[in-house]
Amino acid sequence: PAQYSNLPIMRLAPANVSSLEGLLYPDSFDRTPVTPASDIITQSLTAMYEHLTPSLQQALGNHGLTPYQGIIMASIVEQEVSQQTDRAQAAQVFLSRLKQNISLGSDVTAFYGSVAAGKTPSLHYDSPYNTLLHPGLPVGPISTVSDSSLQAVAYPASTDWLFFVAGDDGTTYFSRTLAEHQALTNAHCHKLCSAQ
Repeated sequence: PAQYSNLPIMRLAPANVSSLEGLLYPDSFDRTPVTPASDIITQSLTAMYEHLTPSLQQALGNHGLTPYQGIIMASIVEQEVSQQTDRAQAAQVFLSRLKQNISLGSDVTAFYGSVAAGKTPSLHYDSPYNTLLHPGLPVGPISTVSDSSLQAVAYPASTDWLFFVAGDDGTTYFSRTLAEHQALTNAHCHKLCSAQ
């Protein structure tokens, strides 16, 4: 990351950031067979900064998030919810949990941390990414982020949900209480939940 430190996006990341994870915007960039990888990385980092408009940064700030924290949250939403139409609701769940000091409880953060440490995917591996074991946001993004996930975090749904589960049918089921969540998990998540 040091060679890209002069790019505007890097001013939005912590000074000690050691990875470009989440800061690279997923897009197609002009290249030829001899285009240096550093040029493509520079284009991708520049594109991410362009997508983090001042109004988006302000909207993230309205939720108490720095732009980098917004990217972290968007990366979780990106990995947790496949249907774009459900992302604003999932973002609302995570933002509500964060505000109420409830662990985010995201399986994908646990899996990311264990795989990043060279382990098999695990919900129980103790890494600084595991939001099942540690409160607050993980130490960094867990994937690239799309506009829909950034927008979802900046402009979440207005609901009072605190839980959701991705069902085997691809539907995301939202709930307000742990009992409702458990009932929805039992009813709709057999294959996916048993694999965890």
